[in-house]
Amino acid sequence: MPQFDNLPNKLLSVEESKKRLQQLTNQPTSETSVTNQNNKLNPKSPDEQKASLAESNSDGQEVAKVPKVEDKSTNSITSNPGSTLYWHELWTSLIDKNTINDPQMEKVIMEVSLPQDNEIEALAAEQMYASMIGLGKHPGKVFETLVGLFPKLEILFKNHDDAMSFEIAASEKMIHFWVVCPKQWQEFIERQIHGAYPEAEVFPVKVSGFIPQQGVVKFAEMQVKGKPYYPIRLLEDFETDTISSITSTVSKLDAGERVIIQHLLQPADDSWRKRGQQFVQLAQAPPKGENDHKANIDPKVLEAVSTKVTKPGYRTVIRIYVQSPDAFRAETILNNITGAYDQFSQPHLAAFKANKKKKINAQLVSEFITRSFPRWGNYPILNTLELATIFHFPNQEIKTPRINWLRIRKSAPPTNLPEEGLYLGISEYRNAQVKVRLQRDDRRRHMYIIGQTGSGKTQFLQYMAYQDILNGEGLAFIDPHGDAVEFLLESIPKERAEDVIYFCPSDSERPMGLNILDVKGEEAKHMTVNSFIELLYKLYDPNRTGMVGPQLERAVRNVMLTAMSEPGNTMVEVLRLLTNPKYAEKKIPLIQDPLVKTYWTEQISQTNEFHRSETLGYFVSKFDRFVTEKLMRNIIGQSKSAFDFRDVMDNQKILLVNLSKGKIGEANSSFLGLLLVPRILAAAMSRADMPQEERKDFYLYVDEFQNFSTPDFAEILAEARKYRLNLSVANQYISQINEDIKNAVFGNVGTMCAFRVGADDGEYMEKQFEPVFKQSDLINQSVGEAITRLLIGGQPSRPFSFRTDWPAMQAIPKNEKVASVIKEISRLKYGRDRAIVEREIATRAGFE
Repeated sequence: MPQFDNLPNKLLSVEESKKRLQQLTNQPTSETSVTNQNNKLNPKSPDEQKASLAESNSDGQEVAKVPKVEDKSTNSITSNPGSTLYWHELWTSLIDKNTINDPQMEKVIMEVSLPQDNEIEALAAEQMYASMIGLGKHPGKVFETLVGLFPKLEILFKNHDDAMSFEIAASEKMIHFWVVCPKQWQEFIERQIHGAYPEAEVFPVKVSGFIPQQGVVKFAEMQVKGKPYYPIRLLEDFETDTISSITSTVSKLDAGERVIIQHLLQPADDSWRKRGQQFVQLAQAPPKGENDHKANIDPKVLEAVSTKVTKPGYRTVIRIYVQSPDAFRAETILNNITGAYDQFSQPHLAAFKANKKKKINAQLVSEFITRSFPRWGNYPILNTLELATIFHFPNQEIKTPRINWLRIRKSAPPTNLPEEGLYLGISEYRNAQVKVRLQRDDRRRHMYIIGQTGSGKTQFLQYMAYQDILNGEGLAFIDPHGDAVEFLLESIPKERAEDVIYFCPSDSERPMGLNILDVKGEEAKHMTVNSFIELLYKLYDPNRTGMVGPQLERAVRNVMLTAMSEPGNTMVEVLRLLTNPKYAEKKIPLIQDPLVKTYWTEQISQTNEFHRSETLGYFVSKFDRFVTEKLMRNIIGQSKSAFDFRDVMDNQKILLVNLSKGKIGEANSSFLGLLLVPRILAAAMSRADMPQEERKDFYLYVDEFQNFSTPDFAEILAEARKYRLNLSVANQYISQINEDIKNAVFGNVGTMCAFRVGADDGEYMEKQFEPVFKQSDLINQSVGEAITRLLIGGQPSRPFSFRTDWPAMQAIPKNEKVASVIKEISRLKYGRDRAIVEREIATRAGFE
C-alpha cells in the first residue's frame, strides 16, 4: 500500500491556517495579497519552519471543520515560493490519514492499480461511469423543468460536496491513479471499478505530506467552451490512447515537483439532454413560413449532438495543480498539461481552454483539497463516453514510465477453502482476508514448491514441518543447507524431544551408520541396487553419454548382490570385491543366487586384468573417494544403520537430515541424499504388509530436491500415496530436473505453489496457472507471496494468490538450549564413537 511521508494531520480551520501562515512568514495577515516575499518578508529557515510546523501541529487543539470562504477578495496568495506553505498547511490540515474531512461529509482517497500487461480497453471506463450515474441527489421533475429554463438555478440545489474525483497524481518517483469519493459511496464505487476492470486492485492510501513545504504553485481549471450538448472528440477519433498524452506530461518530474489533475464529477440531470434534443429538432424542422430563416447547420453537427444526448452525463470540473521549486518549470509543466487537453477539442463545437489562476485564495484551495464543486459557475457536461475518452485507467498500450502498475494480479480464493488442516498462509483479495489450509487427504497427493533464492519457499517448508511437529506427526526433513533443520531443532517442543533423530554427517566424532545394503527381502535388495545404479547415472553420467553404460551396470549389480549375501557387508566391501580378485574368490561360496554366482565363475574368471580394469576403472576412480574419505567411510561403512526407516515412519518420529554443503561438501551432500531417498521409499513400500487404515501418515520434506532426484522420485509420486508417504518438495528452477522427473511432478502432484521465479520458469509455470495468472505475475512477486493451485477434496482449485503468514512464523518460540540438548541426546543415542567405528571397519575388511 503506498504511503507518503507522515507529516502532521491536524485538521485546522481556514482562520487557523492564516495564523499559521503568519507564523511561518513573520508577516501579519491582512487583505493585501502576499507578493514578492523574498524582498518584503524575512521568512524562517527551512529547519525553523519544520520545527514550527511540528510544534503547532502537536498543541493538542481540537479538530475543527473547514468553513466555506465566500470572500474571494481577501487573503489571496500569489504563485510564489511562499504560497506553497499555505498549500502545505491546508493539505496537512485537511487530510486525516486516508480520508478528507470537509463540512458536509467524509471522503476517502483510493488508489487504482492494474497489471502493466492488462488488455482492458479504454471503453471499459464508459461502463464504469454509466454504472455510477445514479449517485448524487436528483430533486425531481420540477427541478429539471426549472433548470431547463434557468440553468444557473441548478447550483442552488446541488450539494457541492456530493461529488467524486478521478485523478492523476504524480511525483518524481511515481504516477498514481486515484479515485476520491464520499465515504458512503466507497463500497459501491469499488464494485463498479471492479466490474469494468476485474484485474484492478483498489485500496485506500495515505497521502499526508504529498505536497512539500517549499516550491512555486501553479493552478488552472480546464473550461469547455460551447453548449453543454456540444460533443468533444471521442476515443474512436484517435489512433493512440488518449491518456498517454496526459501521463507523458508528468513522467519526467524532478525532485520536489508534484502534479495533481482532478476530474471532479457530479451526475447531471437530464435537462441538458432535452435541450440538445430540442436543438436538433428545431434545426431539422421545416420552415414555418417564408420569414422563418433557419441557420444552415452541418448535418454532421446535428448527428454528433444527437449521439451525445443518447448517453447520460456528468457536471465536470477539471483542476490542475502543479508545484515545482522553480517557477519556470512549474509554468512549463502546467502549459504541457493544459496543452494535452487540446486534443479533445472539437472544432466549432466544444473547445478546451485553460483558465490559469493568477491569484489563489483560500476558497479555491479548500475546494481543491476537499474535492468540492465551486459554489458558482457554469460546468461543462460530459457524457459517459466523453469522460472515458478523457480519463480511463491505463492498459498495456500505455508506455509512460513511472506509472504505479500492479505488481501481480490477485484472484479470489475458492469459496470451498477448508476451515481445518495445515495452515499455509493468508489470501487477500479486495480488502478481504481468508486463511488458506490444506486437508490431510489432499496432502497425500503431494506438494511441489518452486521459487528463487530468497523468495520464501524454504521458510514456507519449515513452517509446514513445524506444524506437523506440533501436531504429533512423523516426518523427515532433508536439508542441503542446514538452516531449516537448525530452525526446527530450536522449535521442537520439549515433549517431542525424544522423537528427534538428528542426522548430521559433519559430526565426525560420533558418526551415524547408513548401510544401504542392510535390507531384508529379495525385492528390497533389487530395489536398493537399482537405486544405486540410478545414483551413478545422476552423479557421473546425467546425460547418459555411455560413461556408465550397461557393462558397468551389470558389474555393479552383481557385486552389490554378492555383498548382500553376507550380513553386515557395506559399500566398503563392494569396492573391495571390484578391486581385489582374491577377496572376491573368498565370497563366491556364500552366494545363493545362481545367476550372480555364474557372473563370477564364468565371466569374471575369463576376463583378463586389462579388460576388467577398462570396464570398472572409471567407476572405481569416482566411487573410491567416498570410501577412502574417513568422514564418509565412517557413515556408509558401518554394518548396522543407526536407525530403521520403517520404525521412524510407523512410530511417527522426526528425522532431521543436515546435509549442509558448506560442512561436508556438495558431492558428499548429494551422495548421501541420493542414498537416503531410496531407503525412505523402500521403507514406505514395505508397509504393504499392514492394512492401509493402520498406516500412519509420514511427511517427507526435501529442499532443493533436484540434488536428490532420480526416477525413484517419479515412483514415489505415483505410488507413495497408498503407503501414506506424503511429499513436499521444493527447488529453484525447473531446468534443474530432468524431463522424466518434471513430467512426474507436473503430472502427479496435487498442490502446486509458485513463489517468485525467473523469466523462463515464469513462462512455463504460466501454463499451470492460466488463464488467471501470467508470466509477469510469477516473476514480480515479493518475498513470501505465492500463486497456488490447491487440491481441495481431491479436486484442483482455480489458481489464486496468497502470502505466507510472516508474523506467525516470527512468533514461533525458539530455544537454543533445547536444540543443543536434542542434538546431544540424538548423537549419543544413534551415533557411535569414531575410534570404535574405524576399528570395526578395519577388522572386517581384513586390514588388521
